[in-house]
Amino acid sequence: MNELERIVREATALTGDPYLLATVVRVSGSSYRRPGARMLVAGDRWVSGCVSGGCLEGDVMLRGAHRCRDGAVVVTYDSTIESGEPWLGCNGIVDVLLEHVAAGQINDALAFARACFAEQKSGTLVTVIASRDPGVAVGTRISLGPACTLTKPVRDPAVRAALEVLAHGPAGVYERAGVTALVETIAPSPQLFVLGSGHDAAPVVALAKSVGFRVTVADRAIREPSRFSIGKPTGADRAISTGGNLAELATMIDATDSYVVIMHHQLAADRAALAMTLASRAHYIGVLGPARRTRDLLGELGADPDDPRLHAPIGLDVGAETPEQIALAIVGEAQAVMRRTRGGMLRDRARALHADIATIVLAAGGSRRLGHAKQLVELEGEPLVRRIAAACVAMHAGPVGVVIGARADAVAAALEPLHVARVDNEAWQEGIASSIRTGVRWAESTNAGALLIVLGDQPLVTGEHLASLRDAWLAGAPIAASRFTGILGAPAIFDRSRWSQLARLEGDQGAGRLLRGGDVIGVDWPDGALDIDTQDDVRALASR
Repeated sequence: MNELERIVREATALTGDPYLLATVVRVSGSSYRRPGARMLVAGDRWVSGCVSGGCLEGDVMLRGAHRCRDGAVVVTYDSTIESGEPWLGCNGIVDVLLEHVAAGQINDALAFARACFAEQKSGTLVTVIASRDPGVAVGTRISLGPACTLTKPVRDPAVRAALEVLAHGPAGVYERAGVTALVETIAPSPQLFVLGSGHDAAPVVALAKSVGFRVTVADRAIREPSRFSIGKPTGADRAISTGGNLAELATMIDATDSYVVIMHHQLAADRAALAMTLASRAHYIGVLGPARRTRDLLGELGADPDDPRLHAPIGLDVGAETPEQIALAIVGEAQAVMRRTRGGMLRDRARALHADIATIVLAAGGSRRLGHAKQLVELEGEPLVRRIAAACVAMHAGPVGVVIGARADAVAAALEPLHVARVDNEAWQEGIASSIRTGVRWAESTNAGALLIVLGDQPLVTGEHLASLRDAWLAGAPIAASRFTGILGAPAIFDRSRWSQLARLEGDQGAGRLLRGGDVIGVDWPDGALDIDTQDDVRALASR
């Protein structure tokens, strides 16, 4: 159960009492929490959640109810003032939306979240956090996803239409039609399937639950279910005795956002579980035990030992020995994979902890050499532009936009249902530089610290490679580029300090001149040699 699910549960239990809901809606500079973090207060009692690391909670509890007595209000907490001792420890600016909820009612954001959790589906919530329109109040909302009747919806047709466009794009804070709105994705907790029920599985379950996973324990026979405290706050959500038949379990894994840990300590059981999960849609497959043991199992199965989802030995290297320490390593790695990070030491990062990266996919070209839209060439039944954009979205590094020009409506339709921004380049015929300039202008509307430029004709781009570029930037590189066939090219990431150079590019030349500088870090990516320009390229792709 994630933090928001806990808040929804606690708010539902407060049916006879009024309460205050505080939500982080915008951040500038450093902050302990990010937009969407919430805190629930009933009277003078802190019930659940938090909006900072302890800097803001006291003020919210002391003054929050008074501040929003006449309606929802956004309060700004600023610790960047140089005079005097900053009282907010993160040295950032945090905007917090305060909303009073009367006894017997539920806040609209929590009602929509409850609907998402009940259906186990993601949805999009758009909340007005500032308005120049007297007919559109702060705290009014629209939602897309599971059905939910909002008590304070945005009623103005023009504003509502503008916000619905935003709702189909990436999360973030945007200004449209005279209002400023927070767009956020409400998602159910990820599912962790622990396959094996030995004594060392119990701390994995407890720790995974504490950080927000829903946990299912499965084994041929679960002989001591009490060790997993099923149904309790730190216990498994369910336990399944499979009797050796994994078909039902495979269906469960495929039905949700799943991560799998295999730890039976029995070769036959691990072999069967490994075969089942490799054929599944699980995002992460961790196998307890030595690397050689897993390699032998893969050999017996004839499976791909280079499957990027496979982690064997399982876990981060934290020097773990005891079951509790091993659980820390396992859950830490699953969390890192979920957030597309490497799990390294934060002191090795040169950038801010919550530094966002804006990603732009260049897909505006006319495909003259191919003769038809290469953005729409299908790979395994999926349009190329959507496949590439999906890899960018999966990195969870920040907002993703797609620059479109030629065949704009068809390309935009191919991107559904991804939450990406449509960035129109009306001057696309001038060449790639016009698309880069368009992407920079879009990125400047975000708080991102870097811009990742991805080409819409590189079919083999992966989230793993994009994460490697991100990590190079986080470590201090002003520019990090892909290296293949002896050159540096896209995808490439540019620190915000280099955006002015990108904005001055002209003609049909990309950012090659910038990539020939001495301060560019190269990240090897042999697959970058294949892009789609001609029919021969399409045939080469099909042969792979």
